[in-house]
Amino acid sequence: MKRWKTEYEQIKVPGELKERMEETMKKAGQDKKRAKRIRMMRYAGSAAAVIAIVLILPNTSRTAAAAMQQIPVLGELFKVVTVREYQVDEDRYIADVKVPEVVSEENEGPARESADAINFDIQKVTDELIEEFKQNMEEFEDGYQDLLIDSEVLVNDDKWFSLDLVLYQGAGSGYEQHRHYTIDKTTGKRAALSDFFGEDYVETISESVKSQMRQRMAEDENVTYWIDNEDVPEWNFESIAEDQDFYVNADGKVVVCFNEYEVAPGYMGCVEFVIP
Repeated sequence: MKRWKTEYEQIKVPGELKERMEETMKKAGQDKKRAKRIRMMRYAGSAAAVIAIVLILPNTSRTAAAAMQQIPVLGELFKVVTVREYQVDEDRYIADVKVPEVVSEENEGPARESADAINFDIQKVTDELIEEFKQNMEEFEDGYQDLLIDSEVLVNDDKWFSLDLVLYQGAGSGYEQHRHYTIDKTTGKRAALSDFFGEDYVETISESVKSQMRQRMAEDENVTYWIDNEDVPEWNFESIAEDQDFYVNADGKVVVCFNEYEVAPGYMGCVEFVIP
């Protein structure tokens, strides 16, 4: 988060553009939306929390994880369990962390390999954020920070499994990001954008995103994306990344996702585009 904050603070905005952005942010009710989000994150799932700090270490097995909770059946091939919880409820530091794990009903094969790869990535990301949060508590006793980690199964039908890992860090201002994981159940393999749009997927998707950005801005004056900006052309969206984050929705459509500040001002939050 220190790197994100430093990069964000180093961005220079021309006076005229800054005034226009600030006016748009006011119209969109930035402060109201952010305050509501933080309140929800601070108190989500904390009604039963009495002690200040609770740490539940990772379960040693999927069986142990399942025994500690009632796990809804999400599909025949994959389900999700919470394998680690970390909670802090203090005046200056608040954490509400629930680390998910994808469980495959297959003991071997592509489905199991996909689940293992996803779980490795989730553990790596969440371990880093939790460790950073702990260090900040020790080094900056007068500081403030919120940490939220949660997940949501977006789709789990006969064809697709899509998981959304939600990561939020707040310290004065907040930064929210999402990491999505999608598995094709017919093959057991993780889906790739090239599976849907071929070798030229970067160009195809990028042009669709640009078109949708322009259309949304034309229809709503409160919507702002970094595109066609002559004042700060280096901010303009040019292309998706080769490893662009995405998921497949319930309609089987590809949804391309951008985290806060990637393609729009912070008040726009995380933005998504359905690619036809």
